[in-house]
Amino acid sequence: MLPVKLPTMHKTNQFWLLALLLFGVSPMVTAQTCPSNAGTEHFSSTGWGLGTGNQRFQTDAEQSLRRDNISSLELAWAFALDSDSPHSYPLVTEDTVFIGTTEGRLLALDRDTGCLRWEFEANGGIRTGIVHGQVSTVAGTRPLLFFGTFQGRVHAVDPTDGTEVWQRDVRTHPFAVVTGTPAFHNNKLYVPVSSIEVVLAAIPIYSCCNFRGSMLALDAATGADQWRTFTINKEAEETGSHYFFVEEYGPSGAPVWSAPTIDADAGQLFFGTGENYSAPATKGSDAIFAVALADGQVRWQQQFTEQDAYNMSCETSAKHPNCPEENGPDLDFGAPPILATNKEGQRLLLIGQKSGDVRALNPDNGKLLWQQKLGLGGKLGGVHWGMALAPKQELLLVPMSDRSPFGKSPDETPGLTALNMNTGEVAWTQPAEDGCAGRSQCSSGFSAAIIATNDIVFAGQLNGLLSGYDIATGELLWQVDTWGEVDAVNGTAVGGAIDVHGPMVAGHNLFVSSGYGSFGQRGGNAFLAYRLKPDSNQSRGNATPASEVTP
Repeated sequence: MLPVKLPTMHKTNQFWLLALLLFGVSPMVTAQTCPSNAGTEHFSSTGWGLGTGNQRFQTDAEQSLRRDNISSLELAWAFALDSDSPHSYPLVTEDTVFIGTTEGRLLALDRDTGCLRWEFEANGGIRTGIVHGQVSTVAGTRPLLFFGTFQGRVHAVDPTDGTEVWQRDVRTHPFAVVTGTPAFHNNKLYVPVSSIEVVLAAIPIYSCCNFRGSMLALDAATGADQWRTFTINKEAEETGSHYFFVEEYGPSGAPVWSAPTIDADAGQLFFGTGENYSAPATKGSDAIFAVALADGQVRWQQQFTEQDAYNMSCETSAKHPNCPEENGPDLDFGAPPILATNKEGQRLLLIGQKSGDVRALNPDNGKLLWQQKLGLGGKLGGVHWGMALAPKQELLLVPMSDRSPFGKSPDETPGLTALNMNTGEVAWTQPAEDGCAGRSQCSSGFSAAIIATNDIVFAGQLNGLLSGYDIATGELLWQVDTWGEVDAVNGTAVGGAIDVHGPMVAGHNLFVSSGYGSFGQRGGNAFLAYRLKPDSNQSRGNATPASEVTP
């Protein structure tokens, strides 16, 4: 993008990532174990967007966090994940929390205590959310968990005990990865495919580039291919050479970094793409696609930034042999589209881009309905990971990173904004707090995806602050600082920047991963579980009551 995007990743983290791929993983501190069978009677969501429309609005009837009780949220337990920079999004049942780690372990943790029920070791780091689906097989219906890995595989696992049901390598390119969360619908799994070739292009003798992004449909019961739609129509061809022997290729790129959005009524699926990795630039980059659920045929596509060709070599020098002449601006769609219907019955497709622009489209044809620019935009700017919808108030809630990779700009306006979903007009804005005094590797801004309930929107910041705001007014209601060390059920966990998938609300719980260390941010390994304290209006731990917080 993008969010997960490696192109603008801090160099130290790039080398760490490549070392991780080459040399394997480190052991995780063992947690106390508890009864191994996980409950599967009630799931608080289906996956990353909570529903197939990617609204990030918690509709679950058991959700109990409200404006009048949020002050009693306190830390219930913490878990130290097995590596820096957690990159997965939890899935919650009546008694279990499923969460992946960047070193490739799927953990089933007791929801009340954080003790370990079971763990499954995947073939590669887990960088997606965990998805649930009720799958029909010849033997009947069964629940399955799905997720993708950094090694380009998709796994299906039994949620009760962690037994693997199937595994599928979805790569058509050796450096393809699955970092966007798959979506389950009607016994099919829809998988976005991106790649790290954008980083490898920084190596002068690497032949750049021939990967092209795609959306893949799998049979959820078996993992068998159903269809695949590429974001670039033709395969890359040789376009030249440098150093006499290093071939150059294009077009390439247009990866799919985020979860697809399902439009079941119209039988279609939406997804956004990233920039081209090499010239020539194509119409499929920085675009929104609508494809048929049945066969992947493109119904429409709409590009919003033309001639955007970029890879990591451009960060070393514009004269690098692998840096395309366009050299950016690298304005991906990292946040999934949101499908919404207003009170008048009008359907809207709401999209946010790294350019700082937020738009509403007609989902039937891609026609622009309104547009609002909220930030400066850029490689680390604009809308990164995901917006949320408040259907009752008809508000689109937009987190804005607006961070420059080359130092703070006076024109940056990071913050959280509520837009009228029908017109794009600003209802309220909550500027990002600095919160970085005395802290290194600290930035302000809302990069992580956010989540909404009936009257609260929860958002994490790059400075480690986790906050709850009144949806109607933007008033700050509750806040906790996740930065630093915290006692965990399996040792000591370290929190830092909140980025990537953001917080999750389930019942009386609020979950978040803290410590995403890419892009020069403060890393860590803390997975934190907050819980309402029964019969109490007082916050505890590091949480600050709204009356004592300066918005």
